[in-house]
Amino acid sequence: AVVSTQSRSEYDSYQTNCSDPARVGVRCLVNGYLSSVSKFMICSGEKAICDDNFENQCLQTSSQCTVHRHLMCDGQPDCTDKSDETDHICITMTLVKCERRVGQNGELPIPLAWLRDGVKDCL
Repeated sequence: AVVSTQSRSEYDSYQTNCSDPARVGVRCLVNGYLSSVSKFMICSGEKAICDDNFENQCLQTSSQCTVHRHLMCDGQPDCTDKSDETDHICITMTLVKCERRVGQNGELPIPLAWLRDGVKDCL
């Protein structure tokens, strides 16, 4: 289905610039402006809201779990089988920490596998 520009703008306005910090899922550029995107849009795959489609940067860590890459290796299991914390990329992490674009866990290291992959991981 094709979504008209008007309906997409209306839809995006309900999912961006969240005033409730508990609802914020992703921080990214939307139409060139730094915005917050609702956590309910993470891994939805429905459409790109972030200019770089960052909200849909998700990985299947096991047959039971798909999780956003920034929720991996953060010390908090998001999958019932904890596969987001035990994945092989979590073994080698950076020494330097940064605030990831997804999650509310403060400054964390990132997996070395993410370096130079063309994705902006830190705010």
